[in-house]
Amino acid sequence: MQDTDMNKAFLVFLALTVPISSSMTLAAPRLSAQSIIVNPVRTDFAVQVWTDRASNAASIPDYQVGDTIRIYASVNRDAYVYLFNIDPDGTVNLILPNHLSDGANYLRAGEVRVFPGTQDAFSFDIVAPYGVNKVLALASEVPLNLNNIVDFQSQNAQATGFADVRVTGQPQLAQALSSAVRSLSQDTWVSDVALYNVADEFGNEY
Repeated sequence: MQDTDMNKAFLVFLALTVPISSSMTLAAPRLSAQSIIVNPVRTDFAVQVWTDRASNAASIPDYQVGDTIRIYASVNRDAYVYLFNIDPDGTVNLILPNHLSDGANYLRAGEVRVFPGTQDAFSFDIVAPYGVNKVLALASEVPLNLNNIVDFQSQNAQATGFADVRVTGQPQLAQALSSAVRSLSQDTWVSDVALYNVADEFGNEY
């Protein structure tokens, strides 16, 4: 089975003010220079996400329409990993979790997971629009409630194995995800981002 919506990307997160309780220290998400959701508290908890053509963190690999892409993720603590994508037109997709093989999103410390896996009977195929796409990895030590963001019960989700996303565009996704992380204590969640470019048949970047 193929996921024809794979030219994806990640999300931006709106700043969130969170009250601090006496029993738990909370960390309000903030925007990085790349406009990704980050935990402002310094922590040794780490998640990494990259694509199969990424040679180093500073490069943005090119793909063309029709190419296949693999997404890699790893954590240094046992964690639930969520891979969100958003394309240049604002279409939001969820890679992980999914209801296909190897679609569970619990990763052990030091594990490297690839999507799709070598044994999976589907691929992620690049489609238009052209431009830079972003993949956001959000890792949490506890599972997140994303029921207000994704729907695995729709007819399309049942057929494809990938959830329908209820929100469109970066601002809406940011607002929706704020409720999923606002109650988490510091040092229990972290994020990372991978970029890739969809170029046209002449190799032009957008």
